[in-house]
Amino acid sequence: MRKPKILILTANYGNGHLQVARALQERFLNANADVSVRNMYLEASPRINEWTRKLYLKSFTKGGKHLYRLFYYSSQEITKRQNLLMFPYGYATLRKIIEEEQPDAIINTYPSHAVEYFLTKTNNRLPTYTIVTDYCLHHAWIQPSIAKYYVATQHLKNLLINHDIDTNKIAVTGIPVEKQFDYSYSRQALLDKYQLDGNLKTVLIVAGAYGVSKEIKYICEELRQVKGLQILVVCGKNQQLFNQLETKYQEDKQFRVFGYVTQMAELFELATCVITKPGGIILSEAVVKNVPIVLLGATPGQERENALFFQSHGAAIFCEKWEQLVVETQNLVMDDERLKEMKAAVAKFYVPLAAGEIVTDVMDAYYWREQQNKLKV
Repeated sequence: MRKPKILILTANYGNGHLQVARALQERFLNANADVSVRNMYLEASPRINEWTRKLYLKSFTKGGKHLYRLFYYSSQEITKRQNLLMFPYGYATLRKIIEEEQPDAIINTYPSHAVEYFLTKTNNRLPTYTIVTDYCLHHAWIQPSIAKYYVATQHLKNLLINHDIDTNKIAVTGIPVEKQFDYSYSRQALLDKYQLDGNLKTVLIVAGAYGVSKEIKYICEELRQVKGLQILVVCGKNQQLFNQLETKYQEDKQFRVFGYVTQMAELFELATCVITKPGGIILSEAVVKNVPIVLLGATPGQERENALFFQSHGAAIFCEKWEQLVVETQNLVMDDERLKEMKAAVAKFYVPLAAGEIVTDVMDAYYWREQQNKLKV
């Protein structure tokens, strides 16, 4: 029997959708499938894609937050209108991609009306799957032709059911993360590798590339004065922040600064808690490694909805101001009972091996269809 060809569609508005696509690509290749990851919006128009990506990044600025709030919640209402003909941006490019790839299945890691438009216009029965990459639901994810939805929580499944999606078309799998998060690590080996003190509490700060450089510097200054802590800061592609922190703390044995990190699972393994912004993927990484979460601010829209969801279940502390975050973090890491309670809350969201479960499900469906087609011959 020939290998199935899987087409994964993604977008580069933030890193989350790309990370999910890469995590799935790795597992599909291991499962002996041919896989192609394509950014339909980038291919449709690099110039428009870059312009819209910059608009998205503006949402991390003070003024941009208000514009993004308007976009996110107004588009939520627009996409609820069943009789609204959505402009299928990217349709021509998608059709070209499908002609090139000849896939046996499509997986969406970003909501696209072009896929729904293609399936409807061509009367194509190509199985299409959607992975919701947040802990909240925007109506743009909901499309009639989706064969199956993969979601992070039972709460999201219930929301889809309330929107008349058949329960059999929804699987609670968690959000896929990189394979490195599936492994267990020797804590002592990691302490030796990163030259850390096993007797100290470890605060992991994931700054990322967008919008929080100033706040991160303040947080580092204040937390560094707290006894009994060691601090790990991941700056991602924010080179300016990396240079500033590296210069300031290069002689400090209880402070480590990282740029772009390829082994995030190791740092999570060491963390007593993580300070981050509430993106769907970083939250999922914390869930897999069962690390208590402290959230700094949030852009209006999916980030804020993610933060409020985790906070409401006791799995995160959501702080609007950095001063509040410093106090909350200090209180948390010094309170072992509270850490235990929060780890228990985080653990309730854990679904083992999300990417593997999704890949197995898609592959099983493919082989079942192939078998049915043979029986018809």
